[in-house]
Amino acid sequence: MNRKSQICTLSIWAGELPAVRSGNCPTRLRLTRAFSRVRNIQFLRNHRQDPLFEKFTEERIIWRELLELELQDVDEEMERIIEAAGTGSDS
Repeated sequence: MNRKSQICTLSIWAGELPAVRSGNCPTRLRLTRAFSRVRNIQFLRNHRQDPLFEKFTEERIIWRELLELELQDVDEEMERIIEAAGTGSDS
C-alpha cells in the first residue's frame, strides 16, 4: 500500500488462496473474511467517492492479517527446526 496514494487498490486475487488449499483451514477462513471486509470497505469508498472512508480500519485489517501470517510462519519454522533437531539426535 502506498501511503502517498489517496486510493488503495487491491491486487489480491479473489479466487482460491494459493498458499492454503484446505477448505476447513482456520487461516483460509480468516483470510477470506478479512478479504471480504476489505472488499466491502472499498466498495463503500467507491460508492461514497471518498478515498479516505474507513482507511484506518482497512489498514488495521491488512496489518493484523500480515502480522498473523508472519507469526504463523515463525511458528512453522520453529516446528521444522525442532523436528530437524529431534531427528538429528537419534542418529
